[in-house]
Amino acid sequence: MNELLNIKNQIIEDKEYKIWMEKIAKVEYEFAISSKFNNMVTLDHGIKHMDRDANNVYKLLKEYNCNNHTCILGYVTGLVHDIGMIKGKKGHAENGSKLAEIYLKKFDFLNEKDIMQITNPIKNHGNGGENPDEITAFLAISDKADMCKARSLGNLSPIQYIDDYNLRLENGILQMHYTISNNKGREGLYIIPKSIDIPEKLGKKLGLKVEFYINNKLEKFENREEYAGEIYIRKE
Repeated sequence: MNELLNIKNQIIEDKEYKIWMEKIAKVEYEFAISSKFNNMVTLDHGIKHMDRDANNVYKLLKEYNCNNHTCILGYVTGLVHDIGMIKGKKGHAENGSKLAEIYLKKFDFLNEKDIMQITNPIKNHGNGGENPDEITAFLAISDKADMCKARSLGNLSPIQYIDDYNLRLENGILQMHYTISNNKGREGLYIIPKSIDIPEKLGKKLGLKVEFYINNKLEKFENREEYAGEIYIRKE
């Protein structure tokens, strides 16, 4: 873990990275006070979110029995995957991939091949793309799992009534555990299909069975058609 901490410190203490985090915070704040805010699901894309994703990607890669170097690359990917938000949410994955390709060259623990293995997952972290490798798949899965209160920029959509979550992979089963004290959180998982569909799709591509749990009870998400096309409008 000392190796991860050293890598993390090199990245988050870098002047350019700090400036980016300040810009992302400003972009998100300006959106949060805009007239568009009330009808949108607004999630934090800053350093705390990226840190959670980095830790989860590293953990899942380890549990998937990837080698240590791949796990490290997954960790770095998590720490930088949303840097494209400095230009706003639209196109942030592709923008982030381009920024990372240049930015990561300053770190001597990465070579050109490593950087290519990082930029592709960033570009495709929205849905994993067509033929995702392990880093891409687990980044997208971790990103979609992190849709809880910790990412809230205010009192927002049902999905953010999720108190906490935990991911674990054992015996070929990827378990996605959600802790929810308000039933709106459960409704949120139904309303925002990517939180269910993307992990299921990507898990299958990796040869994994995916199970969802709410408060330690298996949730099969039946009768999802009741929520099809529903758009959540924030109530004041």
